[in-house]
Amino acid sequence: MIKNIYGMLHQVCTQNKDRIFFVRQNETYADLLRRVKQRAVLLAKKFGVKRGDTVAILSGNTPDFIRSYFAITSQGARVLMLDTGLSTAEHVNMIRRTGCKLVLAQREYFINRCRGVKMFDIENLDDTDAREFKPAPATRNDIAMLSFTSGSTGNPKVVGLTHDNILSLGAGALFYEPVIHPGYTFYGFLPLYHIYGVVINIVAPLVLRGKLLLQPVLNPREFLADFKQYKPEVIPAVPRIWETFYKRIIDTAKEKHVYTLMRVVLSMRHVLRAIGLGGLVRRVTQPVHDLFGGNTRVLVSAGATLKPSIRKFYERMGFVVGDCYGLTETTGPANFNFAFRKPDGSMHYAGPLPGNEIEIHNPDKHGVGEIWVRGNLVMPGYVDNQDANSAAFENGWFKTGDLGKLDKYGRLIVKGRKKQVIVLDSGKNVYPDELEDLYLQNPEILSAAVFEYVIDGKTVPFAVFQVAPGTPITKVATLLKASNLKIAPYKWVRHFAITTDELPQTSARKVKHFAVREKLDRGEYTIMER
Repeated sequence: MIKNIYGMLHQVCTQNKDRIFFVRQNETYADLLRRVKQRAVLLAKKFGVKRGDTVAILSGNTPDFIRSYFAITSQGARVLMLDTGLSTAEHVNMIRRTGCKLVLAQREYFINRCRGVKMFDIENLDDTDAREFKPAPATRNDIAMLSFTSGSTGNPKVVGLTHDNILSLGAGALFYEPVIHPGYTFYGFLPLYHIYGVVINIVAPLVLRGKLLLQPVLNPREFLADFKQYKPEVIPAVPRIWETFYKRIIDTAKEKHVYTLMRVVLSMRHVLRAIGLGGLVRRVTQPVHDLFGGNTRVLVSAGATLKPSIRKFYERMGFVVGDCYGLTETTGPANFNFAFRKPDGSMHYAGPLPGNEIEIHNPDKHGVGEIWVRGNLVMPGYVDNQDANSAAFENGWFKTGDLGKLDKYGRLIVKGRKKQVIVLDSGKNVYPDELEDLYLQNPEILSAAVFEYVIDGKTVPFAVFQVAPGTPITKVATLLKASNLKIAPYKWVRHFAITTDELPQTSARKVKHFAVREKLDRGEYTIMER
């Protein structure tokens, strides 16, 4: 049995040593293993990294990120995954909270005011000898990864994923071998520090013996150029990207006056193929496949909820669509809506990876309840946070805090958040408690309610503040701008309203967010016009 992440890497790389792994760099699996060993030797010899240490990665999507990830875990150390979009203050807090001793970062992200912590250029060319490599005796139960559930202004939880979690993820990914074949190229623009990036751009390409085309620039024009040149078979993205492509496809069809024809052909595609008119179906679907390079077989969506209508559209276009629901706490894919034909001829529609279960707890009459998960992908617990663990686990089940239901095929339909987490269109989470705590540090703001709101078609965090009498709304705007500099830009509250009246509260003196929102919708608060 493979004992740790390095064991998985070594086995796959030695069995596939001549296959290409990094497409753009034309590097093989053997090259990957050699350079991981070199980086591990450097970590051990130059920085004394050993089992149980914490080493952070602060970098965009480069091969060095992946090499460093495997090098750190090969020494039994824990990888602290730092979001490049967070503020320096948040990074410093996370580094200190985890006892991190070393940060491997791109130069542009270097932190100069973190005493006792060394910075190292992750893109450094290692001149160490791979033959000096010695893996640490890490066990499956050792923590391999640390990720924060939110930023630093509140009290964010730290998720600790084990070697067993990652190995179970790799073993579970093999279930999809019937649809994701060896040699398929995975497109890699998703941030590698996010659990989605770890799943689909680090572990899955490796264990499925695929190739990885990394793209560090978040620019659709770069994506399209890559699709045309490299023709990837597997493209992962967040729902917002799939919705953007969908809109482009529909708008183009309408401009060419073929939208009605497209709808009819897609709805009748099975009949048309059966009577020998498959060529008509191909005429409608081929331009869409060409948009993605012509070879794409699998589209993967995660990070937020993909609308069923969007999933069905791409499926009708001939793609296999993997619509994933998961959390960092569940090592990503707690459940996959992934329809494909298995080798025995039967259809698979949805479900968790092998070794895991999903349950809709205490469903209502519509079948909607809280989503609970248990199995080998679920974290052992939040690090050094017994209160959070007591609240999150019950009889071995992890309570996600999300609401959902299962359809007749076992596909998970996420209905919303049991808690008040705001999910932006980008898939990023914004935590109201964190923002409220931040803004309440201003003495002029007496009470705050932050919640999800839709403005100009976009989901944004909206705030209503109770302010001290005589505080003008322009003053509040200035206070918010100053407070926002302490957190990542995607969390910023840019839309807000004020009142000098006390916000609706429960008997326990907690603000009733739904009541605040109702009063806002009735026009009872003064809104900052932009």
